[in-house]
Amino acid sequence: MTIYYTINTNNYIENLQAPDWVQVITEVEDLGDPIRSSRKDKILCPFDEPSVYIDASKVHLLNDDFKKLSEEIISKGEYTYMEHPHKHTYLEECAEYVSRGWVDPDDILKFTIELQETDFNFEKYFSPLCTIIWRPCNDTKFNEMWWEWYNKGGVRDQLSFSVACQLTQQKYETVYSRDIINQFSDASPNGEWWNNKCGDYTYHNQDVDIVEFVDLLTEVTGLFDWKEYFRTGIDRISGQPFYGDAASYSYAIEWHDPEKDQIVIYTSITNWYDTIPDDMYYDSSVKYVCFTDGKVEKKGPWEFRDIPDFVYDEVDGDPRRLSAFAKICPHKLFPNGTKTVWLDGCYVHTKEWVDNSKKILKEVPLTHMLHPHRFTFHNEIMEGFGANFNSREEMLELVNALSKVDYDFKKYFSPVLTCIWRQVDRDMAEFHDIWWKYSKIGSNRDQISFDCARQLTDLTWSRIHNWETIGLDLTSSTSKSARNKRHPQAGHFTTNSTYNDILKECYDLLKEIRPITGIEDEHQIWRVKWNEVRDNNVWDMRTDTIGWLPEGDWWYDPTTIKTATGKYSIQDKIQIIKDLNGFQIGNQSSNKTNSFWVRRLKRSLGLIDLPPELHDMHVWDWGWSFKEYVTKNVLNPSLPKT
Repeated sequence: MTIYYTINTNNYIENLQAPDWVQVITEVEDLGDPIRSSRKDKILCPFDEPSVYIDASKVHLLNDDFKKLSEEIISKGEYTYMEHPHKHTYLEECAEYVSRGWVDPDDILKFTIELQETDFNFEKYFSPLCTIIWRPCNDTKFNEMWWEWYNKGGVRDQLSFSVACQLTQQKYETVYSRDIINQFSDASPNGEWWNNKCGDYTYHNQDVDIVEFVDLLTEVTGLFDWKEYFRTGIDRISGQPFYGDAASYSYAIEWHDPEKDQIVIYTSITNWYDTIPDDMYYDSSVKYVCFTDGKVEKKGPWEFRDIPDFVYDEVDGDPRRLSAFAKICPHKLFPNGTKTVWLDGCYVHTKEWVDNSKKILKEVPLTHMLHPHRFTFHNEIMEGFGANFNSREEMLELVNALSKVDYDFKKYFSPVLTCIWRQVDRDMAEFHDIWWKYSKIGSNRDQISFDCARQLTDLTWSRIHNWETIGLDLTSSTSKSARNKRHPQAGHFTTNSTYNDILKECYDLLKEIRPITGIEDEHQIWRVKWNEVRDNNVWDMRTDTIGWLPEGDWWYDPTTIKTATGKYSIQDKIQIIKDLNGFQIGNQSSNKTNSFWVRRLKRSLGLIDLPPELHDMHVWDWGWSFKEYVTKNVLNPSLPKT
């Protein structure tokens, strides 16, 4: 039989509510300090049988699920301990002891000096959460070593525990605390598990120069890389010092980073969708971070971090949205001041791109790319629906949600979010929170929700008009060779659908949303030359005027609108281009002639066979590419399985 026990001395927990299968120890040897006295039976364990120790402050949260889980753990025959969610290094653990007044700094220094004379490896410090300990048997050698070092290092037991693990070379199993606790309680950042602390551990003066203290520790431990071994900040809510890995609650942490100029290139991979490419250029001055659900091959210099647990609930397990969290919410994952570069996980990094990224972040704090096609809002909806990314209902849900806020559908400006350059600060929080909010509504693509955040906030972005200038290949057939499979398609089209079927449903959806969006004009798109079209979103610092659209960029002409009489007015200066079938579309002088060219464009896009009422709804510049895209991603009988 497994013994479940806790220790509650000096009425530490008033009216303790423990399950009847938990043994409560109330009488212990008096060691002169109630905290230390209560630790003896925890550490030395008075039972020869398999046992589970639980801190008294947590026993009221135990239930049958916990008991069942514990029996499974005990049956495996391995000592099992939880890893602390902060994942402290040795320096961080010591700093927390001292900054909170738990242990005198001189005692920690003496402890560390004595420890340095053993075989203890400071770099391999394991950060335990000793709230629960699963013992399949009683290992007196380990217990006695733990007790010996505990009596040298203050009333907290984490340091001495890790020391005993190493010096006795005890075999043990570690589990991440939140994963275990969430199986029987709530271990979210604000969950009930963390809100039951009792007692006062303050024994010493907290007014200590922590930086000076840790600097002394580095001389003894050899842990000189402060970036890696001493992560420190201030909790914005409590004002208390914070040490270690902030993980899912870093949004509440104001970090102190001695190397803020370091660039972090990061990505997120879930559900084995991508493989980190082998042919990568890595810069030794750059930190590489990959957020994941654990389903990715770990390789290269990447630091692999778990996606915060609370995100799973927010997205109902959707792996695409799960992956998008890190992309959309860097302010919840990195310290303020961190210079970040997001890039989708399948792309091959180049030296040119890394160098350009450094330059971009040095000049401006926020940068994204514009789509070369300059999609309208309707275009974006059509691509998402027609390419089977999302269902009709999801698209309508998003459009209706946007209509209830101060969003102007006509001002959609078509971002490319494959790569984003950002320096994390407080000012970005509102933008990214709104982006995240609307990314979870309807469509699981992120372009429209990004534009929603742009319109609803005043965050200033710099924009790159030509993605070919960043030093990455984003468009060739090999650019996504490391993508293992497509994200699940949420639409209802199948390989049995025809292109005309899809187009017809696209236009049916478009007809339904037009009264909501209020977009009645029929846009056309042209290639522009320099000094033809100004971009109201770009300021030319050299001339102190609104900048020009770069030559060759696709641009939707807002002056081209369908009138009540069916006539058109077209901007004077446009470059003559050819449609798919070789018909020239150019600057015509009369409205009558212009109508002819619009009809000709429709014919070239395969829209001529649609019902007459649908002709008046839209003209797509990318009709041919859309057909190619749909054919490849929806109608192809050899689609990869998802």
